[in-house]
Amino acid sequence: MRFSLYVHFPFCKSKCVYCDFCSFAADAGTIEDYCDSLMREMELTAGETPDAEIATVYFGGGTPSAVPAPLMRRVTRKLRECCQLLPDAEFTAEANPGTITDAWLDAMAEAGMNRLSVGVQAAQDRLLKLLGRIHTFTQAAEALEMARRHGIQNLSADLMYGLPTQTLDEYLNSIRAVAALDVRHISAYALKVEAGTPLETMIRKGKLPAPDEDLAADMMEAGIDLLESLGYRRYEISNFADPGYESRHNLVYWRQGYYLGLGLNAAGMLPAENGAYVRRSNTASLQEYRRLLSAGRLPIQEEILIGKNEAMFETVMLGLRTTDGVGYRDFETMHGAGLQTVYAEAIRELAAKGWLKPVNAENPRLALNPLGLAMQNAALMPFMDVHTGEAAGKGVQK
Repeated sequence: MRFSLYVHFPFCKSKCVYCDFCSFAADAGTIEDYCDSLMREMELTAGETPDAEIATVYFGGGTPSAVPAPLMRRVTRKLRECCQLLPDAEFTAEANPGTITDAWLDAMAEAGMNRLSVGVQAAQDRLLKLLGRIHTFTQAAEALEMARRHGIQNLSADLMYGLPTQTLDEYLNSIRAVAALDVRHISAYALKVEAGTPLETMIRKGKLPAPDEDLAADMMEAGIDLLESLGYRRYEISNFADPGYESRHNLVYWRQGYYLGLGLNAAGMLPAENGAYVRRSNTASLQEYRRLLSAGRLPIQEEILIGKNEAMFETVMLGLRTTDGVGYRDFETMHGAGLQTVYAEAIRELAAKGWLKPVNAENPRLALNPLGLAMQNAALMPFMDVHTGEAAGKGVQK
């Protein structure tokens, strides 16, 4: 059976002011101990899913490029030893321009990495400093060129908009600057001020202005227009790619494919009986993660059985994030029920609002048009209402 594989590296040289991910600064000993535990988890997971064929791999974080090259070489060799990667597997790793090195790229290229995602975020150094980034835009450009020298041509860059004090022109200039670096993929994310982050504290204390929601909406619209004019196709709410360079790994999430999650706080989705599936998440405690693996146990914190009704809603919820939407035939194959039957009223409601793309009779799909994508949360409500009051998935604490 085909799976995708996510591997989490929770280390950063320093934590950005907006970040609430499972990440932290760590010394060399902590990083090595974690990687030893991670390799043990690879062995245990391979024993649990011996027939898994890995179609995509994603090293995320945190900052995978913060792991020293010799240690990363050990990790990737263990990965190859434990997991059956398909010959054409997409292998992505995230990197911070402030930590990427030739030695690290050499180790990753040797392991089969063929796609690199670089956290650029902005082309203006003042905004990078405001965010707590440890790099300049010049360093980001150099990191992308360094990757090309190691044979990595499939390059992606992350950008952010809606930042405190950021102007519309600055955001559009960031898009132009990154596109000029000939990246194949651009992820453009709106800043979300998360509770408990340093950024939230600075805004609350008046040290920074709160993001302007109207300006952020203008940035989103103008950014979409600019990216598409530059030849990037919008294939998901926040993701744009040259044709053929969409992230295969992320499409697995949005198309409800199965995936394994390794590492601290990582998540996975595995098949269950009768069309249901199990969502699994690892502990977020480093001490508990190491303790469980030392005892020969997988570091699972929770497993949730997702039943048929919730699975159908998730198919719609995830699919409508993408510009291709949900195929009527695909939905019936997956769930044994017609999309038009289960969600007839919801589909009528969205059509009446003018939020749906026209249906192609040869390949009928339920997909949101640009207006519908801009109203994503509201567009999902009618589908959610269908299952209001029904039992949700059952959680099992580990």
